[in-house]
Amino acid sequence: MRKIFFNTLKVLLFIIGFCAALWYFLPYREVGRVLMSVAHSQLAQRGMNLAYSDITDEPDGFTINNLALEVPVNVSFSSLTIRPRLLSSLLSLAGVCNIDFRSCNITFGQRLNIGDGHFLMTATPSEILLEDLRTNGDFRVNGYLTINTSTMKIGQAEARVNVPEDFAVGLNLLKNFLPLEQDNNGQWYLRRR
Repeated sequence: MRKIFFNTLKVLLFIIGFCAALWYFLPYREVGRVLMSVAHSQLAQRGMNLAYSDITDEPDGFTINNLALEVPVNVSFSSLTIRPRLLSSLLSLAGVCNIDFRSCNITFGQRLNIGDGHFLMTATPSEILLEDLRTNGDFRVNGYLTINTSTMKIGQAEARVNVPEDFAVGLNLLKNFLPLEQDNNGQWYLRRR
């Protein structure tokens, strides 16, 4: 019985050591290239175009520079840094990572400056959850939302939205496409339960 216990302990320690070494020496730049290749092909099947200039290594992650996504709405980032969270991913059996971005702009008719921001992303085959979403540009968002991966539409959302005065009128038009609500004080929210 003792021998079985010690052999099991040795195997467990080996697995933990192997995972720690893999995590420490993981070539994040190559992981980023593979992920971007998969994302490019998946989005191309849906009629969307994804482009970027290069991918660089970061501590515990990688950065995608000059990222642009062309869909009915064009989205661009000067940089997008992804830092995977291995332990959280293993515990939740889903892909979990911190994402920081710089100089985000969204263009549909007029250009909106989202600025810099951050969110924690949890991805499962059926849903993508964006928690702790914060931006600091002219168009500011603070809250969370989920995206259904099969329909690519917002599932649930609770986020405060601040826009420049000259764009506030445009939010009334976006209510046809997004779950936007305005409270009695004039504050806009992205809400769906």
